[in-house]
Amino acid sequence: MPERTPVAIRAAVARLDVAVLPRFEAEWTAATAQARDEYSVMPVQHFMEKWWLWVAVRRWPELAARLRECERRAAVASDLMAARAASAEIGEILRAAADAAA
Repeated sequence: MPERTPVAIRAAVARLDVAVLPRFEAEWTAATAQARDEYSVMPVQHFMEKWWLWVAVRRWPELAARLRECERRAAVASDLMAARAASAEIGEILRAAADAAA
């Protein structure tokens, strides 16, 4: 796992999926602008946590595939119970990835 710094996380993102770098860069630009506008480090902290967790999940292809499937199920759920079940599984996946990476 990379250190929780923008440079280290960016390098990990580039290793895992270079096609995602434009989104990473756009979100980084937005987070730093928001931090500057709000005089707060929180936007940058949220950005780093989001992308650090992205790396934590994507370093295991099977886990990343399971996450994508749960996201798909949540997006197309026809009832609240199905959406909640998919969302709960997404939470479990993210918690497991974060715990394993810590």
